[in-house]
Amino acid sequence: MPVDGLRGNTSISTYQNLDGSNLTIAGLEEKAVSKRGSAGAFLGVGTDFNKDAMAVLDLKGSYNYDKKGILNQNLRIRNTVGLKSAATQIRYSPLSVNIPVTDKTTLYANPHYTGKINYKTNKWTNSAGIFAGVTQDISKNTSISLEAQRYNLQDIKDNSGKNWGINLIISCKL
Repeated sequence: MPVDGLRGNTSISTYQNLDGSNLTIAGLEEKAVSKRGSAGAFLGVGTDFNKDAMAVLDLKGSYNYDKKGILNQNLRIRNTVGLKSAATQIRYSPLSVNIPVTDKTTLYANPHYTGKINYKTNKWTNSAGIFAGVTQDISKNTSISLEAQRYNLQDIKDNSGKNWGINLIISCKL
């Protein structure tokens, strides 16, 4: 994969589940980008504002099925080590869709499988989910994304707050 360039950004993301639980993460990301995809790493800190604060290391990769990157697959491996937690989560999406609506607006959907090992309890959990949203460029270097997320699609009848979330991500290019 010939690299077209390196891209860095800083971001803050907040994931608010409708059952009242949450996770907010802030940090820096650097990635190598080519026409066919990208590979990168994110390093940051996170908190649930209740029980835990943690260091976060994400390893990410994507592969575009088409030249414009409208259809792609992606993988994220998230490692967290906190005051009360330690876990690795693997999230794989075999088909993610990114549709540019205007020069500054993109709609996206990402169905995925997630598996997570909690090192404190030695427990493995997995689920299917989807998030969909919109990204809006608000300046040359800053964008904001708003998305809805449905967790645990394998239990499609459970529409309780634990299975729904609203996410907000602000990113600034370096």
